[in-house]
Amino acid sequence: FDGKGSSDRDGHVKAFIAAVVERVLPNGNLYINGKREIKVNNEMQFITISGIIRPEDISPVNEISSTYVASARILYAGKGPVADKQKPGWLGRIVDHVWPF
Repeated sequence: FDGKGSSDRDGHVKAFIAAVVERVLPNGNLYINGKREIKVNNEMQFITISGIIRPEDISPVNEISSTYVASARILYAGKGPVADKQKPGWLGRIVDHVWPF
């Protein structure tokens, strides 16, 4: 038996999200949290970001790239007709639960 496999996934999201400082950590770093809701073709899309930043990484125009966010948690999700179609139906969920192969 000889087998090979691979899986690749690539995605890019570009958005400007306002975030607020929720805490100042003892070392001076900042914990931030931000959320943005966008409606596209009757579909609500949500982008949230949270993580830790260094004050010196904030640009003079008060912006920071997500590449400078440590322990970053970035969520991009949608709610609406398109997102609903991507979820399995009730019968599919039951079959997956009973026979998960």
